[in-house]
Amino acid sequence: MQLPDVRWWNELALEMLEASLSRRITTVGDVAAQLADIGALPGWQGDSADAARRRFAVTADQLTDEAAALGAVREMTTQTRQAVKHLKATLAEIDQTATTHGLEVWDTGHVTIADAPGAPDAASVAALRSELEDAARAVIRQANDIDADAAAVLNKAADGKIADKEATDVTTAAATGAAQGGLSALAPPENATPQQSKEYWDTLDDRQRREVIDQHPEWVGNRDGIPAAARHEANVNRIDAERSRLTRERDDLQAALAGAPNGASYPNAPDPNGADKAQLARVEAKLKDLDTIEVIVREHPLDPAKPDQGARLLLLDMQSGEKGMAAIAVGDPDNADHVSVTTPGVGTTIQSMDGMVREGEALQREAQDQLIKAGRPGERVATIAWLGYEPPPDLGLDAATTGRAKEAAPHLANFFGGVDAASNKPDPHITALGHSYGSYTTALALQDPGPGQPVDDVVFYGSPGVNANDEPDLGVQQGHAYVMRAPDDPISLADGFGVFGPDPVTTDLEQLSVAETTTQDGVHREDSNGHSEYPRPSANGELRTATYNMAVVIAGLPELAVR
Repeated sequence: MQLPDVRWWNELALEMLEASLSRRITTVGDVAAQLADIGALPGWQGDSADAARRRFAVTADQLTDEAAALGAVREMTTQTRQAVKHLKATLAEIDQTATTHGLEVWDTGHVTIADAPGAPDAASVAALRSELEDAARAVIRQANDIDADAAAVLNKAADGKIADKEATDVTTAAATGAAQGGLSALAPPENATPQQSKEYWDTLDDRQRREVIDQHPEWVGNRDGIPAAARHEANVNRIDAERSRLTRERDDLQAALAGAPNGASYPNAPDPNGADKAQLARVEAKLKDLDTIEVIVREHPLDPAKPDQGARLLLLDMQSGEKGMAAIAVGDPDNADHVSVTTPGVGTTIQSMDGMVREGEALQREAQDQLIKAGRPGERVATIAWLGYEPPPDLGLDAATTGRAKEAAPHLANFFGGVDAASNKPDPHITALGHSYGSYTTALALQDPGPGQPVDDVVFYGSPGVNANDEPDLGVQQGHAYVMRAPDDPISLADGFGVFGPDPVTTDLEQLSVAETTTQDGVHREDSNGHSEYPRPSANGELRTATYNMAVVIAGLPELAVR
């Protein structure tokens, strides 16, 4: 199927067919009722009456079978009409965007610069061309699925495979048939980019999106590029299933250990049950992680009247690693002008995320307050805590190696791309915050060799190194990468080895202060000490200098930062 086929689909014809099928079901129901009335005529007795009633029963069965088939085809027609309407509107938007920017969409979904006066420079529309091609091909993919689903229902109806042998009336049979006539929601494409996932979601109508969230939440909960609201609902839907899976695994491990010999067979020998015991500990930890996430979601509920509040669960992964992974947003990242993504470092687990969410709330409030003071009250802020990897457990040997960060960086880069792709803002201002080992992970994500990353500003704090000396190394504009370090932060011990690149405080990246000061807004702010104090509130309830600096960078007000 090609794009002209979608443009030529006739919604009115589908609507007329839908009405015709409804009338046919009504007619079948009337005939069935008349037969029942005739068969019940008082005084009609004898062999002929018995033979007629037997024939009436056969005909009634045939009518209910016909009603089931009609119900299925009518439901297929209804859902096809709705899907076609949505898909044609999506394609019309693609066509309009292409025309506005001097581009042409070909039948196969390929997008080129239109051969017309005033054609745009190729480099200026390269990104848009790629997005429109992804969108057009998503339309074709969805159109093929609609066509295949509709054909399958029609073939089943034609082959007599849609029937209801239990129904005693036409209405029930038609309803049973309708349940067999729906279109199935299309699964997302494999190995899709965040932009391709976004285009996939855009081609689904409301009914199909509802089906995906309710019946296949695993398709979209962790998929970068899907809207935050859908990811949150899908991931919340997955919590009970994940708890049941982990509970079964825990019970099986406990049963196996209960029946196994206890301890080693001789002194200093390895415990033969060591692997099972370690796995049991990991499973039990993940069950506690689920409890923590449920508490966070419950204590930070969503309120349609206050879209900038509440926690949105953007990632829930209890299967990929030894530890649970999650990402939680404060506010609505899809409709925020400014979005931050914080990647934590050593020792962070899901058990730490309640604190990260509260720190995110404080950052959001401060950023919004500074925007109001700057005369920009209409701009919205969202903050995200991203724990989509397993940081080293402490500042020991594991933290002195780069393996975990290198493995995590592509996932974080994809997440940045997903924030950008899912945004309803033309170009959201995205700030990456990296603490400790998470700063190195963040830096590698910004250096991802893909087609480019959407992060505008980055702040590294308590960092062992970022494998970079200047902003161009990180893919951000000059003057948009910042470093903060407390003078007594023990992470400085790791910098001397050079494993993570030069010591960040010796690079050309802009250094921001963490010292005690009074900021331009007249607020007295405390300094930061040690490795973990940067984002924590001070004794007077105000943000420390370090957190204030993060907030003004997030707000796009770096001129207010304390150097």
